[in-house]
Amino acid sequence: MNESGDKNREPRRYYIPVDGKYYETTKEVYEVYYQMDRRERYLEERDLKKGVQSFSDISNSIYTADEIIEDVNVDVTNTAISNILFETVLEAISTLNEEEKSLIQELFFYGKTEREVAEELGISKTALHFRKKRVIGKLRNQLNI
Repeated sequence: MNESGDKNREPRRYYIPVDGKYYETTKEVYEVYYQMDRRERYLEERDLKKGVQSFSDISNSIYTADEIIEDVNVDVTNTAISNILFETVLEAISTLNEEEKSLIQELFFYGKTEREVAEELGISKTALHFRKKRVIGKLRNQLNI
């Protein structure tokens, strides 16, 4: 285009819908509004594909929150036993030296593989495997398993 065509041209106007009416706004607000709108539609589409009910559907439903949230029967006995076992295992781990604790932590708490830990320690996978077996044996003795 030539320069005279650009000078006579009016600047583009931007409108966003609010409560069913369109209001003029700046280009920046217009772009942010439609980015947010598209993001919201994307999330709703993704939830539909995964079978997840959207929050707006839940808030507009005729059910109460108690009806929406599943009734979960908690078995207090199993929870108590699990907690006692967990505490017992932690006590047994506390009897290990720092190197053994670190090995258990890396493998079981951080979920690293034997290969990853062996590479970090600069030892062979086989050597690490034997260390792991030795440490687990110590824990079994502590727990009387």
